[in-house]
Amino acid sequence: MQKIFYGAPGTGKSYKIDNSILNGVSDDHIFRITFYPDFSYSDFVGQLLPTVIPPATPGGMSTITYEFQKGVFTTALEKAYENNAEDVYLVIEEMSRGDCATIFGDIFQLLDRQKSGPNMGYSRYFINNKMISNDIIALPGDTVKLPANFHILGTVNTSDQNVFVMDTAFKRRFDWEYISPNPIEVIGMPGTYENNVDLEINDGNTKRTISWVDFYQKLNEFIADDRYLELGEDKQLGPFFIEFDSTAGVKEHNKVIQNKLLNYLWTDVHKASYKSDIRLFKDDIGTFKKLYEEFEAGHQVFSETFILIL
Repeated sequence: MQKIFYGAPGTGKSYKIDNSILNGVSDDHIFRITFYPDFSYSDFVGQLLPTVIPPATPGGMSTITYEFQKGVFTTALEKAYENNAEDVYLVIEEMSRGDCATIFGDIFQLLDRQKSGPNMGYSRYFINNKMISNDIIALPGDTVKLPANFHILGTVNTSDQNVFVMDTAFKRRFDWEYISPNPIEVIGMPGTYENNVDLEINDGNTKRTISWVDFYQKLNEFIADDRYLELGEDKQLGPFFIEFDSTAGVKEHNKVIQNKLLNYLWTDVHKASYKSDIRLFKDDIGTFKKLYEEFEAGHQVFSETFILIL
């Protein structure tokens, strides 16, 4: 399996992986890493690093040797070759935040898997990589292939795809599954949703109690719908954009909204819109400072247009 789960921030991509695929898999068969701009091939696959060997006798000289230190990819691959009957999962979070072409390097060649036949699931082509093959005893010679029990799962935020663009050749070697921003029902409890709490929003007349699930879905409608801001789905929020403490009260939940959501809505939504006739916030709110303070005081901060769809 090679699959990338993609969607807006907080839609539950990692939640999907953990609950649909990794549920019941022992921790020693799961390897997790997060890509970031400075993450490299050496971090991913491994590299030669100096090791100081203490002197054999007192007063002797220490010696320095260079040994291959496995990266997460090689460690996971070695685990997969230890027992081909047990599945091993390499989970890569935030794939688009790293330069995949550079990080994977020659490993890219291994991502093309056999779709049928006796070697189904194995890499269609091998690579010659002595650093990896010398470190994994089960590999013959210096040839390297991915076995069928070695799975790579990734997550991609659609709002981050411009950080490092994945080329088409890389993309097509993965299956892709869209994770929508819809709320996630608690298993066995229809109509009850994960990470759902009550908030208080001033609608200009009173402080109205509204659930997080209802609030963020109305935000998504306002953000993406062509009747309103028309900014596209990559600006939308998922149910886990904020993870609330279910034991806290409405006041604490509003504080989390103030500190974790308002800046995103101001910078990436309100300021990103080119429409002059439709705004997310009131016309007299011209700075983030004022937005922050007005929300903290419990005043109305959202525009009448948005209030109408709540």
